[in-house]
Amino acid sequence: MRILLAVLAVLLAGAFTVSVAPEAQAKGAEYVGVKECGKCHKKEKEGQQLSIWEESKHAKAFENLGTPKAKERAQKLGVTGNPQESEACLICHTAGFGAPESQFSKKFAMEDGVQCESCHGPGGEYKSRKTMKQIAEERGDDKKGKSATAAKVGLIIPDENTCKQCHVPEIQRNGKTYKNPSYEEFNFKQRWEKIKHPIPS
Repeated sequence: MRILLAVLAVLLAGAFTVSVAPEAQAKGAEYVGVKECGKCHKKEKEGQQLSIWEESKHAKAFENLGTPKAKERAQKLGVTGNPQESEACLICHTAGFGAPESQFSKKFAMEDGVQCESCHGPGGEYKSRKTMKQIAEERGDDKKGKSATAAKVGLIIPDENTCKQCHVPEIQRNGKTYKNPSYEEFNFKQRWEKIKHPIPS
C-alpha cells in the first residue's frame, strides 16, 4: 500500500513521465542530469550518445522557450509571462518537471532541456557502470532484449509511446489538458532516425 501511495504522490506531483518503473518512483529515484550520463555515454565504444543529443532539438528545448516565436505561440494559448517558467511549457521542455526538489541531484540542470532522463527515466538507480553492464548483458548481443534489472531500477527503453507523451496535439498531466502549440504530425520511424543513439553491438 505504501508503494502505491508513493507512486500516486509522484504522479500527482506532475512528474514528467508516467512510464517510469513504479519501483524507481517509490524509491524517489534521483534525476542525475545529462552531464552525469555523458561521463560514459560520450565515448565511441558506447555510441557517442552525448554528441548525438547535443546536436538534437531536444538539447535546445528549454532554450527555445526563450525565443520570441515561443512567446508568441504561448500567448496564443493563453500562457502569460515567460514560457521558461510556465508549467504548460516545462512539462515537455525539461526533464522531471513536477517531481520533488529532493529528487534532483545538485548537478542536474533544468536548462539542459529534454535530456537523457526525459525519455529513460531518472538515473539515480541505474547510473553506475556495473548496473549498466548488467543491463547490457541481459539485453543480449543485439541490445534489443528485455532486462529485469532495467525494469527494477527504472531504466526505460523508449518506444513510440514514450515519445507520444509530448509529441501529440494535446498533453494530459494531472487531470489537465495542455495544447501543444508546436505540434507537427509525428512519424515515429522518421523521427527515430534523427535521434536514435544505440550502443554498438
